[in-house]
Amino acid sequence: MRLFTWLVILIFLGMGCKQAPRNVITPAFYYWKQTWDTNNSQQTVLEQLPAKRLYVKLFDVTTTGDNNILPVAVLRTKAPLPKDLEIVPVVFLMNEIWAHADSTLVTKVAELVSQQCANISNISEIQLDCDWTQTTRKAYFNFIEQIRKHPFFRHKTISATIRLYQLKYAAKAGVPPVDKGLLMCYNMGDMRKAGEHNSILDLNTLQSYIGNNTISRYSLPLDIALPLFEWEILFRQGLNYEGIVRNVDVLDPSVFSKTSTQLYTVKKDTVLNGYKLRQNDVIRHEFIDATTLKQASKLIAKQLPHGNRAVIFYHLDSLILRNYPLNELQETIQIFN
Repeated sequence: MRLFTWLVILIFLGMGCKQAPRNVITPAFYYWKQTWDTNNSQQTVLEQLPAKRLYVKLFDVTTTGDNNILPVAVLRTKAPLPKDLEIVPVVFLMNEIWAHADSTLVTKVAELVSQQCANISNISEIQLDCDWTQTTRKAYFNFIEQIRKHPFFRHKTISATIRLYQLKYAAKAGVPPVDKGLLMCYNMGDMRKAGEHNSILDLNTLQSYIGNNTISRYSLPLDIALPLFEWEILFRQGLNYEGIVRNVDVLDPSVFSKTSTQLYTVKKDTVLNGYKLRQNDVIRHEFIDATTLKQASKLIAKQLPHGNRAVIFYHLDSLILRNYPLNELQETIQIFN
């Protein structure tokens, strides 16, 4: 009898020592370019990560000078989208449209999404991306409620992007009427501010937004998006914000001198790729290295409740991916397990 009792005790102890089931993490990428075509280096990363899902921007919705609302940057596919990945269509809605939106907008957007998805099978999720504010939330949230009733959207998971300030100030910003959110863990600083700082991702800024439990208290389940991109920002005479410049080689010593970790000063007046650069203008190079990416992931992951979620890298670009060894991306994904 004693032996039987001890066996029962050991069985219960063994059951109590079992580890909780691990989260199921779905590795994914955003594809934000206007044209999709086959690309061997991108395909290799998708296969070896391995990615399970691809979030593809179909088009932007914006306003014209006469306040008409229309789609722009509509996706063109020169090759089929990957058949072995779950495709999530994404629509980017400019915040400015809500001042001019009418009752026809829902139908126009829904029908264009349906047309763009004609050759995509088994769509289970559609994502809406909008940087809404307290003043536009009513119009945007109403749009979401109405488009969910459209036949193409009905019975699908509807997700919405959540910026960090919308997370922190959820009481003012409101929570969109969707099934789940996608927390954008980038573009958190003031890119117009001169000097040496990183507006894409800064650990102190991230911590100020998420605090100790802001993520865990949010009322929607959250997927996570992390930055894999870089940009250069031009400041006239090092002070006045001029905007993002593209395809400018700041490492060209004939044009620039490196004055700090991020800052490059123009040596003489010149025109480079159509940009008129003046002597003493400054370009700030912003980039997120793999170490910072993993540190940010740890801050985020420790607040996430147990559950399955996607971890999405923004964005799929063969040039950018050269900066991130595959094992670094895999280790970043593992942080969320």
